[in-house]
Amino acid sequence: MIIELRNEETGNVKKISHGINWFLLITAPIFGITLFKNKLNRSGFIMLITSALFVLGIICFSVFSSSYASLYPYAGEQVQPSASFVMQIYYLLDIDYEDVLEFFLVSSACLILFISCFSCFTAYNANKWIAENYRYAGYKVIAPNTLVRSLLKKDWGLTDDDFIEESK
Repeated sequence: MIIELRNEETGNVKKISHGINWFLLITAPIFGITLFKNKLNRSGFIMLITSALFVLGIICFSVFSSSYASLYPYAGEQVQPSASFVMQIYYLLDIDYEDVLEFFLVSSACLILFISCFSCFTAYNANKWIAENYRYAGYKVIAPNTLVRSLLKKDWGLTDDDFIEESK
């Protein structure tokens, strides 16, 4: 169902769907760019931070893996005479490959689960939040009948002051 909002001063009309925002469900995990575009800044920052942590984890694990792999011979290559600086830090902290792999897999799984759940939560509530931003900007809902009014009052928490009588 498409909900129309009209600014009483300018007469400008905006249209918003009622229900799940499928576009944000798919695109929100990409660093929250579409959330920032739709002026959902809090959700955008949360998605940006979690996506950045996920990418940072991949980068750190690849650095560790390449440093760890350089200590062992592959296809006749020579073993490095001394460990790299990164590996010396890992030896100092008494961290081995299994610990790092386990931490990477668990943290990545948790971040992916959080990103998926938060993306679903955001997609479910995004149209309501976008309509709320428009209402703060002076827009009011054009409701063609009482059924739509009662649905929006229940789902979006609107009051009678948030509606404009439709005149045709």
